[in-house]
Amino acid sequence: MKTLIFDIQMGSSGDMLLGSLLDLGLDAHRLVSSLKGLGLPGWEINPSRVVKHHLQGTLAGVTARDEAHERHLGDIRAIIDKSALDPDVRADIMKVFTALARAEASVHGTGIEHVHFHEVGALDSIVDIAAFCLGVRMMGAQRILFTEFCFGSGTVVTRHGEIPEPVPAVLELSRGFRTRVTDRRGEMTTPTAAALLVTLGTQVSGMPAFTVLGAGTGFGTREHGFPSYTRAVLAESNEDTNRLFQLECTIDDMNPQLYPHVIARAFSMGARDAYVCPVIMKKGRPGILLSVLVDATLAGQVREMLFRETTTLGIRMFPVEREVLERSFDSVEVRGKSIRIKTGYYRGTLANIQPEYEDCLTCAGESGAALKEIMAEAVRKYRAARGLD
Repeated sequence: MKTLIFDIQMGSSGDMLLGSLLDLGLDAHRLVSSLKGLGLPGWEINPSRVVKHHLQGTLAGVTARDEAHERHLGDIRAIIDKSALDPDVRADIMKVFTALARAEASVHGTGIEHVHFHEVGALDSIVDIAAFCLGVRMMGAQRILFTEFCFGSGTVVTRHGEIPEPVPAVLELSRGFRTRVTDRRGEMTTPTAAALLVTLGTQVSGMPAFTVLGAGTGFGTREHGFPSYTRAVLAESNEDTNRLFQLECTIDDMNPQLYPHVIARAFSMGARDAYVCPVIMKKGRPGILLSVLVDATLAGQVREMLFRETTTLGIRMFPVEREVLERSFDSVEVRGKSIRIKTGYYRGTLANIQPEYEDCLTCAGESGAALKEIMAEAVRKYRAARGLD
Protein backbone atom coordinates (compact mmCIF):
# COMPACT_ATOMS: atom_id res chain seq x y z
CA MET A 1 0.00 0.00 0.00
CA LYS A 2 1.49 3.34 -1.07
CA THR A 3 1.47 5.65 1.95
CA LEU A 4 2.33 9.31 2.56
CA ILE A 5 3.71 9.93 6.04
CA PHE A 6 3.90 13.54 7.23
CA ASP A 7 6.41 14.30 9.97
CA ILE A 8 5.08 17.53 11.49
CA GLN A 9 7.22 17.78 14.62
CA MET A 10 8.91 20.90 13.17
CA GLY A 11 5.61 22.48 12.15
CA SER A 12 2.90 22.31 9.50
CA SER A 13 0.99 24.75 7.31
CA GLY A 14 -0.86 24.47 4.03
CA ASP A 15 2.07 25.71 1.95
CA MET A 16 4.57 23.57 3.90
CA LEU A 17 2.51 20.44 3.26
CA LEU A 18 2.26 21.30 -0.43
CA GLY A 19 5.96 22.17 -0.57
CA SER A 20 6.87 18.78 0.88
CA LEU A 21 4.88 17.04 -1.88
CA LEU A 22 6.57 19.14 -4.56
CA ASP A 23 9.98 18.39 -3.03
CA LEU A 24 9.04 14.72 -3.02
CA GLY A 25 8.52 14.78 -6.78
CA LEU A 26 4.97 16.00 -7.41
CA ASP A 27 4.92 17.34 -10.99
CA ALA A 28 4.32 21.09 -10.60
CA HIS A 29 3.39 21.66 -14.26
CA ARG A 30 0.83 18.86 -14.22
CA LEU A 31 -0.51 20.11 -10.88
CA VAL A 32 -0.97 23.67 -12.15
CA SER A 33 -2.61 22.42 -15.34
CA SER A 34 -5.10 20.36 -13.33
CA LEU A 35 -5.76 23.19 -10.86
CA LYS A 36 -6.92 25.42 -13.68
CA GLY A 37 -10.09 23.37 -13.37
CA LEU A 38 -10.88 25.52 -10.31
CA GLY A 39 -12.00 28.19 -12.72
CA LEU A 40 -10.45 30.93 -10.56
CA PRO A 41 -8.09 33.55 -12.03
CA GLY A 42 -5.33 35.42 -10.26
CA TRP A 43 -3.13 32.70 -8.75
CA GLU A 44 0.21 31.10 -9.51
CA ILE A 45 2.34 28.25 -8.19
CA ASN A 46 6.07 28.75 -8.73
CA PRO A 47 7.97 26.28 -6.54
CA SER A 48 11.61 26.97 -5.77
CA ARG A 49 14.41 24.98 -4.15
CA VAL A 50 15.91 26.71 -1.10
CA VAL A 51 18.31 25.98 1.74
CA LYS A 52 17.26 26.91 5.26
CA HIS A 53 19.03 25.96 8.46
CA HIS A 54 21.48 23.88 6.39
CA LEU A 55 18.63 21.81 4.98
CA GLN A 56 17.48 21.79 1.35
CA GLY A 57 13.77 21.80 0.59
CA THR A 58 11.03 23.43 -1.49
CA LEU A 59 8.92 26.56 -1.17
CA ALA A 60 5.53 25.93 -2.79
CA GLY A 61 5.45 29.49 -4.13
CA VAL A 62 1.67 29.99 -4.07
CA THR A 63 0.72 33.60 -4.80
CA ALA A 64 -2.71 35.07 -5.41
CA ARG A 65 -4.44 38.34 -6.16
CA ASP A 66 -7.77 38.12 -4.39
CA GLU A 67 -10.47 40.79 -4.40
CA ALA A 68 -12.77 38.99 -1.94
CA HIS A 69 -12.39 40.17 1.65
CA GLU A 70 -14.06 37.13 3.14
CA ARG A 71 -16.02 34.06 2.12
CA HIS A 72 -18.60 31.79 3.73
CA LEU A 73 -18.78 28.01 3.42
CA GLY A 74 -21.50 28.42 0.80
CA ASP A 75 -19.19 30.63 -1.28
CA ILE A 76 -16.46 27.98 -1.14
CA ARG A 77 -18.96 25.26 -2.02
CA ALA A 78 -20.16 27.25 -5.04
CA ILE A 79 -16.58 27.62 -6.29
CA ILE A 80 -15.77 23.93 -5.86
CA ASP A 81 -19.09 22.69 -7.27
CA LYS A 82 -18.62 24.77 -10.43
CA SER A 83 -15.02 23.62 -10.88
CA ALA A 84 -13.91 21.02 -13.41
CA LEU A 85 -11.90 19.07 -10.83
CA ASP A 86 -12.37 15.34 -10.36
CA PRO A 87 -15.42 14.58 -8.15
CA ASP A 88 -13.27 12.78 -5.56
CA VAL A 89 -10.94 15.78 -5.31
CA ARG A 90 -13.92 18.13 -4.98
CA ALA A 91 -15.27 15.94 -2.18
CA ASP A 92 -11.93 16.01 -0.34
CA ILE A 93 -11.71 19.81 -0.63
CA MET A 94 -15.19 20.27 0.79
CA LYS A 95 -14.46 17.86 3.65
CA VAL A 96 -11.51 20.04 4.63
CA PHE A 97 -13.44 23.32 4.43
CA THR A 98 -16.38 21.81 6.30
CA ALA A 99 -14.01 20.71 9.09
CA LEU A 100 -12.62 24.25 9.22
CA ALA A 101 -16.13 25.71 9.33
CA ARG A 102 -17.15 23.39 12.17
CA ALA A 103 -14.07 24.36 14.16
CA GLU A 104 -14.64 28.08 13.63
CA ALA A 105 -18.35 27.73 14.39
CA SER A 106 -17.55 26.01 17.68
CA VAL A 107 -15.07 28.72 18.62
CA HIS A 108 -17.35 31.65 17.74
CA GLY A 109 -20.67 30.09 18.80
CA THR A 110 -22.39 30.23 15.43
CA GLY A 111 -23.58 27.87 12.67
CA ILE A 112 -21.15 26.57 10.08
CA GLU A 113 -22.91 28.39 7.21
CA HIS A 114 -22.47 31.70 9.04
CA VAL A 115 -18.72 31.38 9.61
CA HIS A 116 -16.69 34.13 7.96
CA PHE A 117 -13.55 32.62 6.41
CA HIS A 118 -10.79 35.20 6.52
CA GLU A 119 -7.28 33.76 6.17
CA VAL A 120 -8.44 30.27 5.09
CA GLY A 121 -11.04 31.69 2.72
CA ALA A 122 -8.47 33.70 0.80
CA LEU A 123 -7.61 32.59 -2.71
CA ASP A 124 -4.11 31.41 -1.78
CA SER A 125 -5.55 29.15 0.94
CA ILE A 126 -8.14 27.76 -1.46
CA VAL A 127 -5.32 26.95 -3.88
CA ASP A 128 -3.20 25.43 -1.07
CA ILE A 129 -6.01 23.09 -0.02
CA ALA A 130 -7.08 22.17 -3.55
CA ALA A 131 -3.46 21.59 -4.61
CA PHE A 132 -2.78 19.32 -1.64
CA CYS A 133 -5.94 17.25 -2.19
CA LEU A 134 -5.12 16.93 -5.88
CA GLY A 135 -1.41 16.31 -5.30
CA VAL A 136 -1.99 13.41 -2.93
CA ARG A 137 -4.10 11.65 -5.56
CA MET A 138 -1.62 12.47 -8.34
CA MET A 139 1.11 10.72 -6.33
CA GLY A 140 -1.03 7.60 -6.05
CA ALA A 141 -1.09 7.59 -2.25
CA GLN A 142 -3.70 5.24 -0.81
CA ARG A 143 -3.25 6.37 2.77
CA ILE A 144 -2.05 9.44 4.70
CA LEU A 145 -0.43 9.16 8.12
CA PHE A 146 0.84 11.97 10.33
CA THR A 147 2.73 12.32 13.61
CA GLU A 148 1.68 14.20 16.75
CA PHE A 149 0.77 17.88 16.51
CA CYS A 150 3.35 20.32 17.85
CA PHE A 151 2.28 23.75 19.12
CA GLY A 152 4.28 26.90 19.71
CA SER A 153 3.87 29.46 22.47
CA GLY A 154 3.20 33.18 22.63
CA THR A 155 0.63 34.95 20.50
CA VAL A 156 -0.13 35.48 16.81
CA VAL A 157 -1.83 38.42 15.11
CA THR A 158 -4.90 37.61 12.99
CA ARG A 159 -7.79 39.64 11.58
CA HIS A 160 -9.58 38.96 14.86
CA GLY A 161 -6.68 40.59 16.71
CA GLU A 162 -3.92 39.11 18.83
CA ILE A 163 -4.73 35.61 20.07
CA PRO A 164 -2.74 32.93 21.89
CA GLU A 165 -0.91 30.12 20.14
CA PRO A 166 -2.20 27.55 19.39
CA VAL A 167 -5.13 29.45 17.95
CA PRO A 168 -8.61 28.30 19.04
CA ALA A 169 -9.51 26.72 15.68
CA VAL A 170 -6.39 24.53 15.79
CA LEU A 171 -7.21 23.42 19.33
CA GLU A 172 -10.71 22.48 18.18
CA LEU A 173 -9.46 20.60 15.11
CA SER A 174 -6.87 18.68 17.12
CA ARG A 175 -9.35 17.59 19.79
CA GLY A 176 -8.85 13.87 20.44
CA PHE A 177 -5.43 13.81 18.76
CA ARG A 178 -2.03 13.60 20.43
CA THR A 179 -0.35 16.98 20.79
CA ARG A 180 2.79 18.46 22.29
CA VAL A 181 3.41 22.05 23.38
CA THR A 182 6.93 23.34 22.73
CA ASP A 183 8.73 26.41 24.05
CA ARG A 184 9.18 27.77 20.52
CA ARG A 185 7.48 31.12 20.05
CA GLY A 186 5.23 31.35 17.02
CA GLU A 187 2.56 29.46 15.12
CA MET A 188 3.80 25.94 14.45
CA THR A 189 0.50 24.43 13.29
CA THR A 190 -1.96 26.40 11.18
CA PRO A 191 -5.71 25.73 10.89
CA THR A 192 -5.30 24.79 7.22
CA ALA A 193 -2.69 22.14 8.01
CA ALA A 194 -4.67 20.75 10.95
CA ALA A 195 -7.84 20.49 8.84
CA LEU A 196 -6.04 18.78 5.94
CA LEU A 197 -4.40 16.21 8.19
CA VAL A 198 -7.29 15.29 10.49
CA THR A 199 -9.75 15.16 7.59
CA LEU A 200 -7.71 13.18 5.08
CA GLY A 201 -5.20 11.39 7.28
CA THR A 202 -4.73 9.18 10.31
CA GLN A 203 -2.50 10.03 13.24
CA VAL A 204 -0.06 7.23 14.02
CA SER A 205 0.79 5.95 17.48
CA GLY A 206 3.23 3.41 16.09
CA MET A 207 4.67 3.17 12.60
CA PRO A 208 3.96 0.08 10.47
CA ALA A 209 6.85 -1.57 8.67
CA PHE A 210 7.43 0.14 5.34
CA THR A 211 9.92 0.65 2.52
CA VAL A 212 10.96 4.27 1.91
CA LEU A 213 10.38 5.33 -1.71
CA GLY A 214 11.33 8.98 -1.27
CA ALA A 215 11.30 11.98 1.06
CA GLY A 216 10.66 15.69 0.66
CA THR A 217 10.91 18.83 2.79
CA GLY A 218 8.50 21.74 2.54
CA PHE A 219 9.30 25.21 3.89
CA GLY A 220 6.91 28.05 4.63
CA THR A 221 7.32 31.75 4.01
CA ARG A 222 7.48 32.76 7.67
CA GLU A 223 10.81 33.12 9.45
CA HIS A 224 10.64 31.98 13.08
CA GLY A 225 14.31 31.99 13.99
CA PHE A 226 14.24 28.22 14.39
CA PRO A 227 13.96 25.36 11.87
CA SER A 228 10.37 25.19 10.65
CA TYR A 229 9.37 22.72 7.96
CA THR A 230 7.22 19.71 7.14
CA ARG A 231 8.79 16.46 6.00
CA ALA A 232 6.89 14.02 3.77
CA VAL A 233 7.89 10.40 3.29
CA LEU A 234 6.47 8.31 0.46
CA ALA A 235 6.49 4.69 1.57
CA GLU A 236 5.34 1.29 0.42
CA SER A 237 3.89 -0.80 3.20
CA ASN A 238 2.63 -4.36 3.14
CA GLU A 239 -0.77 -4.07 4.75
CA ASP A 240 -0.77 -7.77 5.52
CA THR A 241 2.19 -7.39 7.86
CA ASN A 242 0.77 -4.45 9.83
CA ARG A 243 0.15 -5.03 13.50
CA LEU A 244 -3.56 -5.52 14.11
CA PHE A 245 -5.58 -5.03 17.26
CA GLN A 246 -8.95 -6.43 18.23
CA LEU A 247 -11.13 -4.01 20.20
CA GLU A 248 -14.07 -5.58 22.03
CA CYS A 249 -16.75 -4.51 24.45
CA THR A 250 -19.96 -6.09 25.75
CA ILE A 251 -23.03 -3.88 26.04
CA ASP A 252 -26.49 -4.54 27.49
CA ASP A 253 -27.94 -1.03 27.81
CA MET A 254 -27.67 0.63 24.40
CA ASN A 255 -30.37 1.44 21.85
CA PRO A 256 -29.91 -1.21 19.10
CA GLN A 257 -30.57 1.46 16.47
CA LEU A 258 -27.10 2.85 17.22
CA TYR A 259 -25.10 -0.26 16.24
CA PRO A 260 -25.26 0.24 12.45
CA HIS A 261 -24.02 3.81 12.95
CA VAL A 262 -21.11 2.68 15.15
CA ILE A 263 -20.10 -0.03 12.68
CA ALA A 264 -20.29 2.45 9.78
CA ARG A 265 -18.10 4.90 11.73
CA ALA A 266 -15.55 2.15 12.37
CA PHE A 267 -15.33 1.26 8.68
CA SER A 268 -15.11 4.93 7.67
CA MET A 269 -12.11 5.28 10.00
CA GLY A 270 -10.33 2.39 8.29
CA ALA A 271 -11.31 -0.67 10.35
CA ARG A 272 -10.56 -4.01 8.69
CA ASP A 273 -13.68 -5.59 10.18
CA ALA A 274 -16.48 -4.70 12.57
CA TYR A 275 -19.40 -6.80 13.73
CA VAL A 276 -21.79 -7.57 16.59
CA CYS A 277 -23.05 -10.84 17.96
CA PRO A 278 -25.45 -11.73 20.81
CA VAL A 279 -24.02 -12.88 24.15
CA ILE A 280 -25.34 -13.71 27.60
CA MET A 281 -23.73 -11.41 30.15
CA LYS A 282 -23.55 -11.50 33.93
CA LYS A 283 -26.80 -11.95 35.82
CA GLY A 284 -28.16 -13.74 32.76
CA ARG A 285 -28.73 -10.54 30.82
CA PRO A 286 -28.77 -10.74 27.01
CA GLY A 287 -26.27 -8.34 25.50
CA ILE A 288 -24.18 -7.56 22.45
CA LEU A 289 -20.48 -8.21 21.83
CA LEU A 290 -19.10 -5.42 19.62
CA SER A 291 -15.79 -6.27 17.92
CA VAL A 292 -13.60 -4.09 15.71
CA LEU A 293 -10.38 -5.14 13.98
CA VAL A 294 -7.98 -2.27 13.25
CA ASP A 295 -4.38 -1.49 12.37
CA ALA A 296 -2.26 -0.57 15.37
CA THR A 297 -2.02 2.96 13.96
CA LEU A 298 -5.81 3.38 14.23
CA ALA A 299 -6.40 1.68 17.58
CA GLY A 300 -6.33 4.88 19.64
CA GLN A 301 -8.75 6.80 17.46
CA VAL A 302 -11.21 3.92 17.09
CA ARG A 303 -11.09 3.30 20.83
CA GLU A 304 -12.00 6.93 21.46
CA MET A 305 -14.84 6.69 18.93
CA LEU A 306 -16.26 3.63 20.71
CA PHE A 307 -16.22 5.42 24.06
CA ARG A 308 -17.96 8.44 22.53
CA GLU A 309 -20.54 6.59 20.43
CA THR A 310 -21.52 3.68 22.69
CA THR A 311 -22.52 3.22 26.33
CA THR A 312 -19.62 0.91 27.19
CA LEU A 313 -17.53 1.64 30.27
CA GLY A 314 -14.55 -0.42 29.16
CA ILE A 315 -12.87 -1.80 26.04
CA ARG A 316 -10.61 -4.84 25.75
CA MET A 317 -7.76 -4.37 23.30
CA PHE A 318 -5.30 -7.07 22.33
CA PRO A 319 -2.91 -7.75 19.43
CA VAL A 320 -3.93 -10.39 16.91
CA GLU A 321 -2.26 -12.16 14.00
CA ARG A 322 -3.98 -12.49 10.67
CA GLU A 323 -3.06 -14.39 7.55
CA VAL A 324 -4.75 -13.36 4.31
CA LEU A 325 -4.84 -14.81 0.84
CA GLU A 326 -3.10 -13.10 -2.03
CA ARG A 327 -5.89 -11.36 -3.94
CA SER A 328 -6.53 -10.39 -7.54
CA PHE A 329 -9.47 -8.89 -9.42
CA ASP A 330 -11.02 -9.60 -12.80
CA SER A 331 -14.43 -9.39 -14.44
CA VAL A 332 -16.82 -11.45 -16.57
CA GLU A 333 -19.94 -10.53 -18.52
CA VAL A 334 -23.24 -12.02 -17.38
CA ARG A 335 -26.46 -11.23 -19.29
CA GLY A 336 -24.97 -8.04 -20.69
CA LYS A 337 -23.59 -6.80 -17.37
CA SER A 338 -19.98 -6.67 -16.16
CA ILE A 339 -19.52 -8.60 -12.92
CA ARG A 340 -16.34 -8.08 -10.93
CA ILE A 341 -14.68 -11.24 -9.62
CA LYS A 342 -12.38 -11.35 -6.60
CA THR A 343 -10.05 -14.33 -6.30
CA GLY A 344 -7.85 -15.52 -3.46
CA TYR A 345 -4.65 -17.56 -3.82
CA TYR A 346 -2.91 -19.60 -1.14
CA ARG A 347 0.76 -20.10 -1.96
CA GLY A 348 0.04 -19.66 -5.65
CA THR A 349 -2.96 -21.99 -5.76
CA LEU A 350 -6.46 -20.67 -6.45
CA ALA A 351 -8.44 -21.06 -3.26
CA ASN A 352 -11.52 -18.86 -3.64
CA ILE A 353 -13.65 -17.25 -6.37
CA GLN A 354 -16.17 -14.65 -5.27
CA PRO A 355 -18.35 -12.50 -7.57
CA GLU A 356 -19.01 -8.95 -6.39
CA TYR A 357 -22.35 -8.94 -4.60
CA GLU A 358 -23.50 -5.45 -5.66
CA ASP A 359 -22.76 -6.18 -9.34
CA CYS A 360 -24.74 -9.43 -9.14
CA LEU A 361 -27.60 -7.70 -7.35
CA THR A 362 -27.84 -5.05 -10.08
CA CYS A 363 -27.72 -7.70 -12.80
CA ALA A 364 -30.41 -9.76 -11.08
CA GLY A 365 -32.67 -6.75 -10.71
CA GLU A 366 -32.35 -5.72 -14.35
CA SER A 367 -32.53 -9.23 -15.84
CA GLY A 368 -35.26 -10.63 -13.60
CA ALA A 369 -33.13 -13.68 -12.78
CA ALA A 370 -32.62 -14.99 -9.26
CA LEU A 371 -29.59 -13.51 -7.47
CA LYS A 372 -28.19 -16.98 -6.73
CA GLU A 373 -28.36 -17.85 -10.42
CA ILE A 374 -26.44 -14.72 -11.41
CA MET A 375 -23.74 -15.44 -8.81
CA ALA A 376 -23.40 -19.06 -9.91
CA GLU A 377 -23.28 -18.07 -13.58
CA ALA A 378 -20.54 -15.51 -12.89
CA VAL A 379 -18.40 -18.16 -11.19
CA ARG A 380 -19.01 -20.65 -14.04
CA LYS A 381 -18.02 -18.09 -16.66
CA TYR A 382 -14.89 -17.17 -14.77
CA ARG A 383 -13.86 -20.82 -14.40
CA ALA A 384 -14.60 -21.54 -18.04
CA ALA A 385 -12.60 -18.53 -19.23
CA ARG A 386 -9.59 -19.67 -17.18
CA GLY A 387 -9.90 -23.34 -18.20
CA LEU A 388 -10.52 -24.40 -14.61
CA ASP A 389 -13.29 -26.92 -15.36
